[in-house]
Amino acid sequence: MKRKHFLSLAAGGASVLPGARALAQFQQQVTIGVMAPLSGTSSDAGRQMLDGVRAAVDETNVTVGSFGTAYAYRVYDDQDALAQMIQNAQFAASDPSIVAVVGGLNGKLTAAAMPTFANTQLPLVVSASTANAVTSQGYRTVWRLPTKDGTEGQLFARYLARNGKPKHAIAVTQDGDYGPDVAAGFVDQAGALGIAAETYEFSWNSPAYGAAAKAILAKKPDYLFLGGTTKAMGPLLDALKTAGYSGRFGASEGFFNQGTLDKYASALNGAVISTSFPPLDRAPDVANLLSDFRARAPVTAISAFAYAAAQIIISASKRSGATNKLTMLTALQTPISYDTVVGSFQFGFDGDPIDPNLYFYTVTGGALKYAAASHPSAFIL
Repeated sequence: MKRKHFLSLAAGGASVLPGARALAQFQQQVTIGVMAPLSGTSSDAGRQMLDGVRAAVDETNVTVGSFGTAYAYRVYDDQDALAQMIQNAQFAASDPSIVAVVGGLNGKLTAAAMPTFANTQLPLVVSASTANAVTSQGYRTVWRLPTKDGTEGQLFARYLARNGKPKHAIAVTQDGDYGPDVAAGFVDQAGALGIAAETYEFSWNSPAYGAAAKAILAKKPDYLFLGGTTKAMGPLLDALKTAGYSGRFGASEGFFNQGTLDKYASALNGAVISTSFPPLDRAPDVANLLSDFRARAPVTAISAFAYAAAQIIISASKRSGATNKLTMLTALQTPISYDTVVGSFQFGFDGDPIDPNLYFYTVTGGALKYAAASHPSAFIL
């Protein structure tokens, strides 16, 4: 199955937007590139990403003194196309005011474009994609906030082992871009924890939901972990019900959305869904910042992680005095902890968080109710 995200201006005509205050009064300006699909079928998610960066820049500039560094953002519409993303990266790298880019909505395209970011030494902070391939190529120019697919599957299996360990679990996925890595992580970790687990994969292009349901039930599982998205895998729930499945469900981040509640709240009642998105109302340390954020833009998983990505770039700039991409690259490669609106991050050599967390919600009464984190954190009460 394919999932383009976790969230127009042409590249040559991209514009610099300063945020809340005029820039003329400041000594210098640091610009953050925003690379997202602002036209086409993924434009809504792209605009959520832009909302997050804009809000972070605006909040920062309000507190900047008259002779301090101001922050701006330059918008690049990648049109959800690899050629455009590569061209945008080249444009951004040639702009001396841009220190880093927030982007990476489509994991497959981002992974394919990584050589361009590496060759131009342009730092990329990924705020949305969880695809393993984004950080698995060994490039030191990428940092990713959300927990990657393989790790999500592992953390889910650990949670399951502590909370109602099943006798036989099946990770159900499709043969597309999103799902197989989550399922593989789940099955590997479940096996290590003494849970009999296997993967069942069916077609993304031509899904036969009824046949898949019958094949799955023939294996007699008492737990099904859905590694995919609501849109692509949701119809399987109806087929499983028709085939007589009565066991428990779990699902990956692709099911953490309103569509799940609108269409499948009954079928998934009691199911556990994992996500990198923390319950921000239970995070007292960011209450004031969250209030300011909400006053500037709708707070969604995509906008919140984009806000956090911009915070990291701004923090690195302030700490190191970085005003160009090379000094920013050095600053981001230095191991240090960053406090953001979605939690604290310290990155490893590969660009993924050193101590990734995952948050579990249960489908209860037609809503998603927070249950627990994969491990305790001072960030969440």
